[in-house]
Amino acid sequence: MGNKDILCEISEKLYSLLVVNQYAAGIQQPDGKYITCYFPVTPFVIENMLLCRGSMGCYQQGYRTNSIKWVCLDFDCKDKRNPDLNMLYHTAIQPMTELLDNLNIRYLTEFSGRRGIHIWIIFDSIIKKDKGYQIVQKLLELSALQDEIQEFWNLDKFPATDSSKGNIVGKQVKFPLSCHKSGLQSYFFQKEFIEESDAGEEEFWYKQLMILKNYEENNIEEIEERLGLDSQVDNEEFRYKYRQYLLLDKIPITVEQTIKLLGKTKVFKDIFSRMMRGQAHPRDWTVLLGTLAECDENSELLKSMLMQFPNYDEIKTVNNIEKLREQYFPATFRYLYHLYDMPIEDGLDPEETGFHYLLRTAGFEDRAIEKYVSWNEKKVITDISSTIIKEQNYLLENDEVIDILLWNHLRNLNEYDRCYYNNLVDKIVKGKAEECIEPDYLLYHRKESEVKIRTLISLFTKDRVVTTHLAIMLYERLQNKWDSYSYHVSLTSKNQIFYPWFSSWKRYISEIRTFLDIPFMQNYEVFYIDLKGFYNHIDFLTVYNTFEKDLENESANIFQYLVQYNDKLMKKVHGGYRIGVPQGPAYARIIAEMFLDKVLKKAYKGFDVKLFHEYRYVDDIVIFCNPNMDGDALYQNIRNTLLAYGLPCNLEKSQYMGFISELSKQQRSTLLHADKMTYELSETDFRGPLLPFERKEMLNEYLLNHEFDISMISYIFGRKTFVNAQRWYIVHHAKDIFISQIGRGSSFRKFYKYLFQHEDTCKQCLEKGLFEEIPVGTINFHNFLSELYLFVQSQEISFELFEYLKTMYLKKISEEELDTRERDVWSALINFQQEASDEY
Repeated sequence: MGNKDILCEISEKLYSLLVVNQYAAGIQQPDGKYITCYFPVTPFVIENMLLCRGSMGCYQQGYRTNSIKWVCLDFDCKDKRNPDLNMLYHTAIQPMTELLDNLNIRYLTEFSGRRGIHIWIIFDSIIKKDKGYQIVQKLLELSALQDEIQEFWNLDKFPATDSSKGNIVGKQVKFPLSCHKSGLQSYFFQKEFIEESDAGEEEFWYKQLMILKNYEENNIEEIEERLGLDSQVDNEEFRYKYRQYLLLDKIPITVEQTIKLLGKTKVFKDIFSRMMRGQAHPRDWTVLLGTLAECDENSELLKSMLMQFPNYDEIKTVNNIEKLREQYFPATFRYLYHLYDMPIEDGLDPEETGFHYLLRTAGFEDRAIEKYVSWNEKKVITDISSTIIKEQNYLLENDEVIDILLWNHLRNLNEYDRCYYNNLVDKIVKGKAEECIEPDYLLYHRKESEVKIRTLISLFTKDRVVTTHLAIMLYERLQNKWDSYSYHVSLTSKNQIFYPWFSSWKRYISEIRTFLDIPFMQNYEVFYIDLKGFYNHIDFLTVYNTFEKDLENESANIFQYLVQYNDKLMKKVHGGYRIGVPQGPAYARIIAEMFLDKVLKKAYKGFDVKLFHEYRYVDDIVIFCNPNMDGDALYQNIRNTLLAYGLPCNLEKSQYMGFISELSKQQRSTLLHADKMTYELSETDFRGPLLPFERKEMLNEYLLNHEFDISMISYIFGRKTFVNAQRWYIVHHAKDIFISQIGRGSSFRKFYKYLFQHEDTCKQCLEKGLFEEIPVGTINFHNFLSELYLFVQSQEISFELFEYLKTMYLKKISEEELDTRERDVWSALINFQQEASDEY
């Protein structure tokens, strides 16, 4: 065997034993220092390092994770000029290796090439960083070397801490067999330390290869037992939801091959079937995006596949891929089958992803390597960071008013804040939280009609981050999947708490329409249930008691804390009355969905679930019953069960309607929510998605034949509407919007966003004095201020338009009319200067 072959084998062994971070390494610079470089770390790279007598730093932990595969003790002589390596070996290395021998822990000893010796302990599987730290600390404790090390030797520990917080790649150790610029060849040795004189010769390399080949990795459980450490947990909580990969080479696979191979699994077969029928679920698209987007540099395979399906929109598809490809990754089969509520078939590895399955079955497994990344295996500090991002987006999209002070605080959280939240969550999960945080919130009253006012709550930063994070943790632990089209928690998105609302509502209406409009389903019976003040009647203690049997200790701790927090919050809001959950916060939506789903499942006991079909959007429930069952009995049982859990039905709206064939026009309108026309514009009864000209005709017909409706502005000024319809609405109804005290905050934000993006239209409204019609102190006014501030902060509004707004409107507002928070935002806008734009 020649040198080249030996080095090839050595590089394979080094890669197998040591490389965890597969695409980052420390590269030595001319001055001897190392810098982090990102590239695929492969055996080929290591082999070239050996051939060229180079040096490379090996990072210990997986990229942005707390996953490691080895620990290392790096002993150095303090005397840099005259290092006594023999003394180091006999006084530090030998006592430690004798301890390891006695404990039957297998290790490698390596001369570093300068003035140090490394002891490597390598495991046969990935372990947590904190476990590696415990092992290092325990070994040092048992060796009694601490005092001597401090006096005579330096010691670098890998890992040096038990946390991966703030550290993307971890510490680096020079790859064994490197040649440092200021030192000699490093090498492994066994038993006594002897300085090698034949470094670089074939015999030397062969000896190194034999040491590596004969090394047997350690089993973590055996080491834990020998050291008296607690066993590393391996349960559902720590399983992968998805994995990430690094592409090493092109994957020459066709769309047809991809569909054929992935279609051998039930989950992908169903996805492709729905896509072919033009009936894809929103999550089908994101699953395919995560699975196939990284198959090539520009996602050409994914684009080519989507072109095969009906309703393909090239511009929309390209834009969505560019926007979202960094946010979705290949999901494991375990998670996919759970997501679709399907039993996993025999022969599938639950921890394998669709991407890896495709490569493996196509014979291209060697063309991608896995990054050791799993959000579920990250420390809570990392998850908290993700929750903060999700809450920033949730605030922008869902809060009734974007409170600017709250927004700025949420987006400027520092590492101290994240650490504080992380520690608080950790204490809560372990049941060690001293007391529940005191709720801090803002209250808004949305006027929905002349007689109906809805109270909405925006939690302050700490409250919203902690409660949302706890609710998501609880959702994951309970593996709860509810039968609803509303607020489904998304575990595959890095930016959003829930799946998109609009597409969920469309699917909900589509399912109902299927029963109502297809002739051969007219013999089904149908009933409708609307809950009376759903959120206001939820007793959180009843919710906890409903789930108590399903809770292990830590889940119970989370739930109990949320009960305490919610009770405190509602007592402050209602003046001592604890019943209810707030409308607005994400945690309340998650818990409410879990609770209602659980109660409904209890109501279904004793009935054959195959004989009826439930469709629910939050508390809006439609059930179709097979004519062979007693549908009225089910209806009565559901009502009674809901009431038993404190959830009364709205008797004015809830009704057993009977056969579909006998429904009145009003009943059909109720089931289809025909008054909410905006949700119907994307499809016709049987033809599927509307063509652009059809949608334009429908919209124009509606605008000309209906009176002004403030609820329409969310759709009119959304992304899916024709420009001419928006212009028409501005011409005919701009004043109606400006003067309105009724309407959703998010709707007003879309309206003002449209104006700030269309300078001429905005100036016309200013010149007509329409902005001065906005009633100060209303949801309308709050959202004008906040949207303008966000546009200035992001520099999306032209300076000329902003100055015109200040002159024509802002400076005319009386400061005395504003409350404290409005005044702060108004003052910031008034005092804004072009040169100070970076401050806002």
